[in-house]
Amino acid sequence: MSECSNCGKFILFGGRTLDGQRYCGSACAQRHPLLRSAERVPAQVLQQYVEQWRKDACPQCKRKGEPLDVYAHHRVHSFILMTQWSTQRQVSCRRCGRRSQLLSTLYSATLGWWGMPWGLLVTPIQVGRNVVGLFRPTPQRASPAFERLVRLQLAQHQLKLEAQQAQLPAA
Repeated sequence: MSECSNCGKFILFGGRTLDGQRYCGSACAQRHPLLRSAERVPAQVLQQYVEQWRKDACPQCKRKGEPLDVYAHHRVHSFILMTQWSTQRQVSCRRCGRRSQLLSTLYSATLGWWGMPWGLLVTPIQVGRNVVGLFRPTPQRASPAFERLVRLQLAQHQLKLEAQQAQLPAA
C-alpha cells in the first residue's frame, strides 16, 4: 500500500505516478511541480524562514510570544448508519492548538458515537488522539509538518517569480 506524496492519504487502488512520486488523484498530481520545486529549497534557507515564521503572531489569536507550529485535531460525527471522521491541521500557537483539540474532543464525544458500527469504533480513537495531543508538550523545534509547510510556501513564491519573469518581454 502506498501513500500520496502530496496529502499523505493511503492509495489502495488507482492513483497516478509522476517522476516516481505517487498521487491519490489528479488534484494532488497537479501539485507535482510545486512539490518538485519544494525539494530544491536549500536547508539553510529553509531553517532561516522556519525560525523567522515560528516567531510570527498566531494566525488564530494574533498573539506573539509562543512559537507557531502545525497542530492537528480530529473529529467524528455519526448518525445511525452514517459516520464521518476527519483530521484538520492548523498553524497556530500551542494555546490555540489545544483549544481546537479540546473542542474537537467535546464535539466527537457528543456527536461521534451515534452510528453503528463505525461511530462506536472511531469515536474512542479520535477522542484518544485529541487527548494525546492535549498533553503533548510544546515543541522546542519546528515539526516536520511545519517545515514542509514553509518549504511549500517558499517554493510557491519561487514559482510565481519564475512565471512573472517568463512573462516579461525580452530586451
